Amino acid sequence: MIDQMRLTMLLSVLVAGLLIANIYGEFYKVNAKAPENILVIGHTIDIHSMTLRQKIAQMIMAYGNPDDKALYQQMDIGGIFLTAMETPDAFNKTTELMQRNSKIPFFIAADVEGCINPFENFAKFPSLADIKTSEDAFAVGKSQGKLMHELGLNMNFAPVVDTRDTIWNCRSFSGTPDDIADKAAQYVTGLQSEGIIATPKHYPGKTLSVRDPHRLLTYAVIDDSDIEPFAKSEMAGAGAVMISHVIGSGAVDTEGKPAVTSKKAVATLKKDFNGLVVTDDINMLGLMRYYGRSDGRYIDLFAAGNDIVLDVASSPDKISHIIDVVEGAVHTGKISESQIDNSVKKILNAKGFKTI
Repeated sequence: MIDQMRLTMLLSVLVAGLLIANIYGEFYKVNAKAPENILVIGHTIDIHSMTLRQKIAQMIMAYGNPDDKALYQQMDIGGIFLTAMETPDAFNKTTELMQRNSKIPFFIAADVEGCINPFENFAKFPSLADIKTSEDAFAVGKSQGKLMHELGLNMNFAPVVDTRDTIWNCRSFSGTPDDIADKAAQYVTGLQSEGIIATPKHYPGKTLSVRDPHRLLTYAVIDDSDIEPFAKSEMAGAGAVMISHVIGSGAVDTEGKPAVTSKKAVATLKKDFNGLVVTDDINMLGLMRYYGRSDGRYIDLFAAGNDIVLDVASSPDKISHIIDVVEGAVHTGKISESQIDNSVKKILNAKGFKTI
């Protein structure tokens, strides 16, 4: 009787295991080799030791759920995004846990803008709209950077340098385009003096003054004054720039598609900027309403020349699917592998590695 019970239990476990394998098998099947295959010597990485899937994964930033850490490390995802927590200790425990045993450390980013502040439970900052002078902008950037560094983060999706904010009324600096450009440059300098990568956003501008791309397709005529704050931020040494879903004409022509998937818009940005180009979150309806449910948006996001693709809503299996799609597009010639390599080199360099 006991042997039969044991046999029944064993069969139950086996069946359950087969069901789980059926549910998750596709995901695990498409995983790249474990990161142990990546050759790291000191602070130098042999990029040729990375699989194509691992290189694509380095270009993706996902939501930083600690439960997904092992899967993200196995895929070699390049970065994670964090939102509000109750205490500094909660941030420290999360960032330490996520980085532990990483072959290539994660970028760990947040939106620390002031008006939007993931540290609001224990640290207050003025909104960018309330910053009066360039000197104050430097001080706020430095203060935010110091706290981010202490909490284990290394990238801030700020400052917002749109020249007008009529949607949120607090996310962007106030003043003339010249004032905004000067404040942006000083904020960038202050933030990066604490070792945090600044990410002026949302190129090419007019993201906060026409329609909200979080919810809607957004069309805008871009003026030279919209570009000025980005140019000054780039001159100040900003490590990254975030590109938006605005469909632009005028000073920046996105060719009738969202800037983030426009080769022309990304090329215009990269013409005088050597830092990282980061997409705004790819789950915003301003992008999804243009593409629908088509996987074509993933191909266009990578083919456009973005270095980091921000996806804060997808599960690990969905991110694995994105890697599938992009890998297939490289094999069919829709995306250049040399372009992938160039982006990964920039990412690894920004993480403090040399590449060979």
